[in-house]
Amino acid sequence: MSAKKTAAKVSELAIQQIRRDIFGHAPVLNMRSGFQELKKPYTGTYIARYYFDNHIDDAARKCIPGYTTDLQDRRATKLFNLRRRGKGPPKKGSGKRSKK
Repeated sequence: MSAKKTAAKVSELAIQQIRRDIFGHAPVLNMRSGFQELKKPYTGTYIARYYFDNHIDDAARKCIPGYTTDLQDRRATKLFNLRRRGKGPPKKGSGKRSKK
């Protein structure tokens, strides 16, 4: 009878191990195992895709004098229009708190 119990226990442990391997279940322990962090999808490729790769602009700036990107052009024209209307940034040293 004890041989049947041990065989049943061994087969149950083997089934639990196979279940962990197939479905990714962690063994139940009363401590933190970090398994939840390991289950999360890897986000490195998404983050790398989000940020613009501007190595081409850096190389062009070194080779071509006066090279500006589209973003720099847009910012410069916006600043020019704001200054023309009197809404641009104040000159250095003449900010809000300098009058006190």
